[in-house]
Amino acid sequence: MEEIKAALLGLVQGVTEFLPVSSSAHLLALERILGFSVKGLAFDVSLHVATLLAVVWYFRRELSRLFRGDSFRPVMLRLLLGSIPVAALGFLLAEFREDVPSWVAVGGWTISGIYLLTTRGLGGSTVHERLPYPRVLLVGLAQAASIFPGISRSGSTIAAGLWLGLQRESAAEFSFFLAIPAMLGAGAHEARHLLESPEPPGQVLGLCAVGVPIAFVVGTAAIHFLMRIVRQGAFHRFGAYNLCAAAGFAAYLLTRG
Repeated sequence: MEEIKAALLGLVQGVTEFLPVSSSAHLLALERILGFSVKGLAFDVSLHVATLLAVVWYFRRELSRLFRGDSFRPVMLRLLLGSIPVAALGFLLAEFREDVPSWVAVGGWTISGIYLLTTRGLGGSTVHERLPYPRVLLVGLAQAASIFPGISRSGSTIAAGLWLGLQRESAAEFSFFLAIPAMLGAGAHEARHLLESPEPPGQVLGLCAVGVPIAFVVGTAAIHFLMRIVRQGAFHRFGAYNLCAAAGFAAYLLTRG
């Protein structure tokens, strides 16, 4: 039974980590509605690693050109600046994230739905390598908001990039580049407690063997799907999904009293 849960959570993590629908809100709703979760620090860390590898694999050519090209320094400076807000807010709200009220996810989904709908028709001419530093910081602040369940990291950063004049594909690419240090930080924050964890190694390896490949494969497919949607100028359509998710989860919470 635990292996089935691990497979489902790997699937949910892979899909929702990259689509603008909030993975944290989906996992919270899944646990609150079905009581369905795999408790285990090592398993959580492994899913972070799987989704991080999906980003690196999908953008391997772009990352290779970046490390070999003249744009390495300006891009690294922008990634550093854009990562400061989420790192600072994540440190300040570390305890809050341990026990999140369900209604926070409803509010986050509602906010996400509204701002995603506003991106219809947006898309400028600037590439992220030339995005002015004050605007980079604004994208970083948008990413920091994703600490709250329901606020999608990819949704907020891509939307912010579009509002600030980035080309559609460049906005999405910059969002995923920003995801790399964010995921490394989140994984490192959890991994620092691994040595203190009493989890049986055999059980952990079994769950990871199921969940990690699913999260990686599904995550890679989700990135491909999202990039295609962004290129087509249909990114705003995810707004309707978020509003429906908010309404559905709110209805469930109300009926529970």
